[in-house]
Amino acid sequence: MSKKNLALLMEWLRPAGIGVAVYFAYSLGTDAITQFHRMGPFVVLLMSGTVAFESLFLGETAAEKIGYQPDRAYQVQSGLANAATAVTALLVYLLDWGRYADATIVTVMLLFFTFSAANHAVTAIKAKNRKAVNLLRPVMVLFLLGLLLPAMVKALQQ
Repeated sequence: MSKKNLALLMEWLRPAGIGVAVYFAYSLGTDAITQFHRMGPFVVLLMSGTVAFESLFLGETAAEKIGYQPDRAYQVQSGLANAATAVTALLVYLLDWGRYADATIVTVMLLFFTFSAANHAVTAIKAKNRKAVNLLRPVMVLFLLGLLLPAMVKALQQ
């Protein structure tokens, strides 16, 4: 599979994976804490993990897809930060550190992607970067916020 096709696959893997995570969280979870524990860390693992993979292994292709200039040093640094977030989400889940750890790692991911979405919006306006993938980043963040924040608040209130 070419790097371009693999980068495109990442764009479809994220929403599909989130759909699967939400389905299993609500179909197998009996209460808000269990549902959020099954959904939150998996969404973080999926989002941060795929971004890390793209940054570390698909650098130039990923930059081109989104309309950015490739900058390997920055992409590697950003990829490693996302990898750290993904690995932490996996640890939070596997070691069952509890709802506050679930909420913390989800919050870290949401903050990163919210700040990143603001950056994408700025490049859409200032640099006239009208690539679809760039324009979809802020929309995806709104979707993630709408999906995860209510579940997180419900889990933390129990």
